[in-house]
Amino acid sequence: MDLKDTVRVIVCGDDSVGKSTLIATLVKGEYIHNMQNVLPPITISHEDYSESLIDVISSTKSDYNEPLTDRRVSKYIPRKTVIIDTSPSDTVNFQKELKRSDVIWLVYSDHYTYERISLHWVPMLRSMGVNLPIVLCANKSDLLDDSTNMKAQTSDEFLPLLNEFKEIEACVRCSAKLNDNVVEAFYLCQRAITHPISPIFDSKEGNLKPSAIAALKRVFFLCDKDLDGYLNFDEFCDLHMKAFDKRATESEYRDVIKNIDRIIYPEPTADGKSRGISEDGFILLNKLYAERGRHETTWGILRSFGYTNSLSLNDKFLYPKIDVNPDSSVELSPTGYRFMVDLFVKFDKDNDGGLNEKELKNLFYPTPGIPKLWKECQFPSSIVCNEYGYVTLQGWLAQWNLTTFLDYKTTLEYLAYLGFDEGNSIKALKITKPRKKRQKQGKIYRQPIYDRNVFNCFLLGGPQSGKTSFLEAFLKGSYSDVYSPTIQPRICAKDIELRGGKQCYLILEELGELEPAILTNKSRLDQCDVICYCYDSSDPTSFQYLIDLREKYQEFLSEIPCVFVALKADLDKQQQRSDVQPETYTNDLLLNSPLHISSAWTTSLNELFIQLVDAATLPSSATAGLEKEPEPFLDENYKHLLLAGGTLSVMTLVSLWIWKSSLQSSR
Repeated sequence: MDLKDTVRVIVCGDDSVGKSTLIATLVKGEYIHNMQNVLPPITISHEDYSESLIDVISSTKSDYNEPLTDRRVSKYIPRKTVIIDTSPSDTVNFQKELKRSDVIWLVYSDHYTYERISLHWVPMLRSMGVNLPIVLCANKSDLLDDSTNMKAQTSDEFLPLLNEFKEIEACVRCSAKLNDNVVEAFYLCQRAITHPISPIFDSKEGNLKPSAIAALKRVFFLCDKDLDGYLNFDEFCDLHMKAFDKRATESEYRDVIKNIDRIIYPEPTADGKSRGISEDGFILLNKLYAERGRHETTWGILRSFGYTNSLSLNDKFLYPKIDVNPDSSVELSPTGYRFMVDLFVKFDKDNDGGLNEKELKNLFYPTPGIPKLWKECQFPSSIVCNEYGYVTLQGWLAQWNLTTFLDYKTTLEYLAYLGFDEGNSIKALKITKPRKKRQKQGKIYRQPIYDRNVFNCFLLGGPQSGKTSFLEAFLKGSYSDVYSPTIQPRICAKDIELRGGKQCYLILEELGELEPAILTNKSRLDQCDVICYCYDSSDPTSFQYLIDLREKYQEFLSEIPCVFVALKADLDKQQQRSDVQPETYTNDLLLNSPLHISSAWTTSLNELFIQLVDAATLPSSATAGLEKEPEPFLDENYKHLLLAGGTLSVMTLVSLWIWKSSLQSSR
């Protein structure tokens, strides 16, 4: 993920500790005498980095020893760094700059200024509500007499402060006069922002933090392509390439395993060879990086999988920007279909063609769980399952088409969680052309659509008209005689085969008690491609419900294509107790007569599904009150002209045939 473009470093400390001299030595590369008290802000860009800074970054970047190229500099250092010099006496400017800064470079130089760190500076910063990482710098190391005891003295100084103040990210001893560790101190300031240690490692406990372990486990799970619990060489190489833009070598892979095996010993295979890097080994490896101060490696891995400094997934990673016209719909692209199919096959461990509860749980392991939208759709009763209730591939793809149609952002989010790795999860989606409207005979209707494969249909009808049984027959090919009133809305999706063998997905919605609210909601109605008006042909009072419904919501329903269906056609047909009979009513609306179907008749069901898709694809053919296009009027002279032209064409063809035949006979 992209790092912050500009990092602001504020340099703090008592007077005469060498703050300005440190900055000057960093910029000029040499010690400058007679410095002014406070330097103006200094901006350092990539182009200004000295060779010494590049050497420092190269020596501390990771355990993989990959070369640092210009392309990869942004993974370790920001594009610009602004260094702000301060004076303790100028409190107004100090507080203003502190609010704008990203990291504090806190400097001391002797015992008195060292004591002031814990007695004045850190308590003061806390009282101001400052929550910034601190890099502590012990300047003027050239004044130390006994260099042999320098390491011990440094440890004695730094450890108490590190243990007491969690804000202190790193400590370093340097000398502006000798230009010793100045660049290292500056790099530690940058690294405190670009690759902070505190979110991933608890220095007091000496272990990775739980949130870091959880993130690394998710990374391991996504990289373990064959789900055997180990990273083999190819899987390790894929991770290495993703995180560091470079393939690992076999010797690097063996070295990593050797380092892990010194501490933990994965169970060897029959031939005595290691199976690879286990999950525990992967966690241990990153713990070693953190302990050695080489946590850039861990951050390189985490950032390549979309993690931010707070170890949450980046919003831009989860929800990439995508422009969708309000009149368009979103579907899975061929790339998205391929990813979902591969995902299903990968987790169907028993190869029975269905995902059981355990396999589904494993599949959604790197995610927050089954999407909330799926629970609202009563998954898995919303799709086709096998006889054991396991999710089939047919149902799996239908569920994702349903999800993408209703809320494509959920699909984008879960594509990121599930490891879609085509560079951008938007590639897994397809945006259809905007649906346009036209006016004819004073009536507005929708234009034909030819680039869509997913269609949404509302089922409307009175209680006990057979809608729920119809949904069951849609999914399972069978129905139940047990009646249970629909209270909560129900939605389901399935692929159907059209004439000519073309496949598409049909989404059926039974609105339940939300019917009045949905039928007055313009955005929901705009999502609807076709309405299926259902009535019970064996119940004489059933059709009147549809007449009353259409009259009540006429202004909302008039533009939506519709199909009338007489359900329960296997029962005795009854005369409807309404002012007008169904056939007459539909004829008056210039629509086809109701299609008589039964949930027990598979052929009639398939015919209805095709008719619903036809109405959604060619709305003018199923829009109520819209007259069909009349045939063009031809006057007598025009008819004679066409007849003469036709006769002439026929005579010409006959003449050519006779001419060719005579030529062949003369030969």
